[in-house]
Amino acid sequence: MAEFLLGIDSGGTAVKVAVIAADGTELAVRGTTHPALTPAPGHAERDPERTWDYLAGDIRLVLADAGLEGRDIAGIGITGYGNGLWLLDEAGRPVGNGVLTSDLRAASICAEWRRDPPDEATRQRRLQVAAWPGKPMPILAWLQRHAPDQLARARFAVSSKDYLRSRLVGRVAAEVSDQSSSGYAPVERRENDPAMLAAVGLSELARLMPPLLEPMDIAGEVTAEAAAVTGLRAGTPVSAGCSDNLAVMLGTAAVTPDDVVVMAGTWGLHQCFLDALPADPSAIFLTHGLLPNTWLAIEGSPTSAGQLDWFVERFIRSQRPDVADGQLFAMLNEAVARLDPRDPPVFFLPYLNGAMDQSSARGSLIGLTNWHGLSHTVRGMMEGIAFEHRRHLDRLAALRGRPGSARFAGGAARSEPWREIFAAALNLELVLPAGRELGALGAAILATVALGRQPDLPAAVAAMTRLEGQVQPDPALAELLAGRYRVWRDLAVALAPHWDAVIDGTGATR
Repeated sequence: MAEFLLGIDSGGTAVKVAVIAADGTELAVRGTTHPALTPAPGHAERDPERTWDYLAGDIRLVLADAGLEGRDIAGIGITGYGNGLWLLDEAGRPVGNGVLTSDLRAASICAEWRRDPPDEATRQRRLQVAAWPGKPMPILAWLQRHAPDQLARARFAVSSKDYLRSRLVGRVAAEVSDQSSSGYAPVERRENDPAMLAAVGLSELARLMPPLLEPMDIAGEVTAEAAAVTGLRAGTPVSAGCSDNLAVMLGTAAVTPDDVVVMAGTWGLHQCFLDALPADPSAIFLTHGLLPNTWLAIEGSPTSAGQLDWFVERFIRSQRPDVADGQLFAMLNEAVARLDPRDPPVFFLPYLNGAMDQSSARGSLIGLTNWHGLSHTVRGMMEGIAFEHRRHLDRLAALRGRPGSARFAGGAARSEPWREIFAAALNLELVLPAGRELGALGAAILATVALGRQPDLPAAVAAMTRLEGQVQPDPALAELLAGRYRVWRDLAVALAPHWDAVIDGTGATR
């Protein structure tokens, strides 16, 4: 009898796949790093066929790693980063590259839409669909202006996880949490609404909206074609899945409005569930929750641990090609841990992909001297990323109050010195969930309920998650970083008026 689950998480740097036991234990994990394609400044894309090939190959490998065969998998859960844009034709074949949510090409379109809305309803809709340039509607508008032939060939606009699910089951569909994140489904209703497209002059593109699924629906079964390349059993059920924001909530055992999650991965995320809409829904980014009459409040931007990954890849990896990734990061962690935190600081503004409130902002290292070395620079990046998390958490706290603690996950949570920096910078107890691939775990938890193996989400979370420790903020370090945070904020504010001129000088918006 099939006892295990497969959890798939389509992330910003890799698609991860994990074999999960009924108690939530990770038996094996695979994931092939898939660097973004950058055909022009500000563009961030991914080859859809290569993405599928990587996933198919990693499914075969992870089954072998776990000592299992396709027949041992009872069902598949799937999640992935929201927004971005993956266009498919009538047959479900990709039309051009997938666009990542960190893409900046449509920044000027977002600014254009936010100017002078004709009425309050239009203002609210535009805020939802154009919160940042990597949302699908601004990208659609950019394609309409610059690549109309590509748009004409498309029949469906979906998220990354919906594309990969379609390759597994042979049927194109969207799912309500990602559709609300993208802006197609308004926060008041769990259905596609052409009025959202009309608010930005894209009514004719309502034809791209696919059929809509609920997160706990079964979307279909693995086709014979997909089984042949993945090693899965044809007929294995695949759940509709959910956004990675929701999957991380499940994977970190966060199921009530009291639970707050801080995620430090490619994106920095700060999230909590709501059981009622706020008085002003535009005050914070909202998506639909896993069940009707629930929502997820999200504060976040692509300004987190992925920025350090970029630095390591571009400036350190070439000098140490013989060192494995895990060993390289371990060396950096050791070097940072040896520093005196009171050393003269390096300040980092983590805006390689823009800032949450200014897409033209750019990454910056400030305060370097000929005394500083690599370890000071890395520590400065760790602190700057944690400071941007504090800025986001303060905004979430304005909505629901400051939490007493938060679940902490993502790449930064696996670094001891960085965990200490985060706890001090946020001045908050951080609770560490067990496991590494918490998005994939969350997808498997959702699939467990969809398959009827657990009666509901709280029961599934209780059976499949564990918490393994806490990090308390060091009072002396918290006081030190509170002072640095004030300087960091002053630097960010001082540079804000100059970013447009910086971009004009590089031609990055052309």
